[in-house]
Amino acid sequence: MRTLVAVSLALAAGSAAAYASRRDWTGSAACGTCHPAHFAAWQATPHARTASRFGKKPDPKCLACHATGEAPAGPPVAVEVGCEACHGAGAAYAEDDVMRSPVVARALGLTDLATPAARAKLCAACHLRSTKKTPFDPAAPVHTLAKAP
Repeated sequence: MRTLVAVSLALAAGSAAAYASRRDWTGSAACGTCHPAHFAAWQATPHARTASRFGKKPDPKCLACHATGEAPAGPPVAVEVGCEACHGAGAAYAEDDVMRSPVVARALGLTDLATPAARAKLCAACHLRSTKKTPFDPAAPVHTLAKAP
């Protein structure tokens, strides 16, 4: 019942811009409890190690690309390009019964990255800026799952 009410509210909101509040972010570790292989693969990427590039207080303008949350307009939830930096703030869609329905999960804020074009568009928001030493390949996987032996 809670899921139906949440979907109804999400659909009633229509196309109005929505902004997540701090309590709407679950954090990458929470995502990893149900998606351990994806979480482990993400941990091996530079996205997971973003904080190591900065001192104790990163410049807020850098956090628009190098953090998860509302930066630079608001505080980051984490100085990492975490799960929700790409997939959207997860509190509304993180429950198991919601995640089992892609339509419901997307209605509640899960960003649909099923196509290469969608992934390239999302990644380009940060990666088409200067990436210094690392060339950007929009077709490359973000976090590759290890193949079973």
